[in-house]
Amino acid sequence: MTIREFVQKISDSASVYPDGVFSTPGKVHTCVNPYSYHLVRKHTELYGRVDGLFVDGMTMCWWIRLLWGKKIPRLSFDMSSMAADLFDYLNRQDSGKSIYFLGTRQDVLEKTIEQFRKNYPLMNIAGYRNGYFADKDERMDTIGKIISADSDFVIIGMGSPLQEQFALDLQEAGYMGIVFTCGGFLHQSAGNINYYPEWVNRYNLRAFYRLFHEKGLWSRLYNVLIEFPVLFTFDTVLRK
Repeated sequence: MTIREFVQKISDSASVYPDGVFSTPGKVHTCVNPYSYHLVRKHTELYGRVDGLFVDGMTMCWWIRLLWGKKIPRLSFDMSSMAADLFDYLNRQDSGKSIYFLGTRQDVLEKTIEQFRKNYPLMNIAGYRNGYFADKDERMDTIGKIISADSDFVIIGMGSPLQEQFALDLQEAGYMGIVFTCGGFLHQSAGNINYYPEWVNRYNLRAFYRLFHEKGLWSRLYNVLIEFPVLFTFDTVLRK
């Protein structure tokens, strides 16, 4: 996947959101941000196989607009955008759809599911499981069980690029529903489904809020503020 194909896929994905995304089965969607851009460059074939790419991070949105002239909205699978839209849709009595969750530790996931059921009592949760596997056999067994659960949506939060690989393996194994990766969303939602305060969403300070509330994220600041602009500009100038 070239930089041009990357930007075009992001633009095309945003143009059909939400109706075209929530109603087209058999697709895998993921979100990229300034931190994960270096992973995209290392795994171009993997991310090139993903059907939908969305931008989680205003910095990337601004950079794409500056260098490519495309106005891209921030769309991330959390309660500030995509998750809220999907959960509202599934919480309708007439939706007739179900959802499966995979990711984080089991004890954390149990608390997250409680939050989901409390806030979206009509949402049909077909199943859920932690995102850790003892070996390849357990991983394949989990893929089989998810397919057997026959949910319309699967949400995977395992971190990149593991979550994208699992989503594509699930698709290849025959899953016909819609898959979203969600990064740390399942972990973040254990205590409160609305992880970000309203003022943080209003002023687009989500990345900085996470820096002060989650351990081990300060090392990402270099990727967001320095590495991403340099790499993205280099890729654009070299291959545009």
